[in-house]
Amino acid sequence: MFRKIVSDNALIFITGTAIIAVTLIGLLFAGKKSEPVYLSKIDKLMFDKDNKSPKFVLSLPSWDKVLASAKENKSFEINDDILQELQDDVVIPKRKTMEDILAKIPNLGALPDTPQSQTLTNIMNSKGLIEPVNDLILPRISQDNKRPWVEYGKVVDVLPNFKKVAIVIKGLGFDPASLDKISNALNSEVSFSFTPYAKNIGQKIIKTRQRGHETYVDLLLSSKNFLRADSGPLSISLTISKDEALNRLQKSLSTEAPIGGVIVNDGVADEDNREILIELLKELRNRGLLMIDATSGDGLSKIDIQDLARKKADVVIDTDFRKEAIDKALLKAEYIAFEKGQVLVVADPKPIVIVELLNWIKTFSPQLSYEEAKEIELNKPFALVPLSNLVIQ
Repeated sequence: MFRKIVSDNALIFITGTAIIAVTLIGLLFAGKKSEPVYLSKIDKLMFDKDNKSPKFVLSLPSWDKVLASAKENKSFEINDDILQELQDDVVIPKRKTMEDILAKIPNLGALPDTPQSQTLTNIMNSKGLIEPVNDLILPRISQDNKRPWVEYGKVVDVLPNFKKVAIVIKGLGFDPASLDKISNALNSEVSFSFTPYAKNIGQKIIKTRQRGHETYVDLLLSSKNFLRADSGPLSISLTISKDEALNRLQKSLSTEAPIGGVIVNDGVADEDNREILIELLKELRNRGLLMIDATSGDGLSKIDIQDLARKKADVVIDTDFRKEAIDKALLKAEYIAFEKGQVLVVADPKPIVIVELLNWIKTFSPQLSYEEAKEIELNKPFALVPLSNLVIQ
C-alpha cells in the first residue's frame, strides 16, 4: 500500500514538472517570435523599445575629413577646380533685410509715369449739359439731345481682330496723393469713379480728366450687413423714402465737374427697395447718364428701364486682394474678352490691385492690322478702351 502511494506521488510530480517545462519553453519561443525583425543592427539600435543605452554612437565625418582622407588614400582625385565647383554649389541663403521686404510690398509711390495716350474734348462742364436744381448743379440732356455720358466720353478706334477691355477704378478721391499717382501710372483709357464723400471732388475730377481719364461717381447701396456696416449718409437705404433717395442721388451727381454716370457698388438691390431703385434709374436715364452695375447679385439686372444706358460689370475686384485671387480674376477677364469680344473690369484702388492691373495691361499685344498680324503671333489681342465704348443705349 505504501509503495503504491509513493508511486502515485512520483507520477504526479513528474507530470507536473513536464507541464511546467513545456509552458516555460512555449513562453520563451513566443517571446522570441514576437520580437520585431530588424534589417540591421543599426535599425535595432535605433528602434529597439528596450530602454537601453546604445553601445555605439554613429556620427558622419565632416566634409573636410572626407577630403583629407581621400587625398591621403588617393581613392579618387580632387583637384582645385573640382573643389571650387563643390564650394560654389553650396548656396548660403542671403539674410533678408528690411529693404528687401519693403521692395516686395506694393507701393503706389513706386509706380511709373505712363505717357498720356488720349485727350478728352470736355475737361470742364459744358453749359448745355448742366442745370441748377435745388442749389445743386446737375447733369442733363441738352436741348439738341446730347447726353453727358456720350459728350464727356472718348471714342477709341479698335482694329477688328482685337478685343475691347474697359477698366474702371472706383472709390477714388479720399487721398489726393494716391489719386495723382494712380492717374499718372495708368493708361488714359482707364476710367475713374469717385466716391461722393471726397472733398473738393470737382477739382479732383477736372485734374483727372486733364490726364485723359473718363470720370464717373460711385452710387452707394445700403450695405448687406447694414446692422454692422454703414455706407454713409448718401447711401440708398431701405428705410428712406423715394424723395430722400432721389435727393441723395442728386447730391452724389452734383460734383460741379463732368461725369458720365454712376458705378453702382455692391449692396442691397432686391424686392425690398425695388420701387426706390426704379425711380433712381429713371432719373439717370432722364439726365442722360449711364449706369454700371458692379454688384454681385442680379437685383438691378431685373429692373428694366427703357432707353437707359447701362452695362453689367463682368469682373469686380473689391473683396479678395490676394495676388493669386487678382490674377485669377484677370484670367477670367481674358476668357470673357475672347468669348464676347469685350470685357468690363471694375476694381478698388488698393495698391496690389493697381500694380497687378498695370502689369496685366503691359502684356496686351500691340494693335496691328490684319496684314501686320500675319507675321507676328498675337497672344493677347486686347485693346484698352474707355468705359463709354462698351455701353450701348
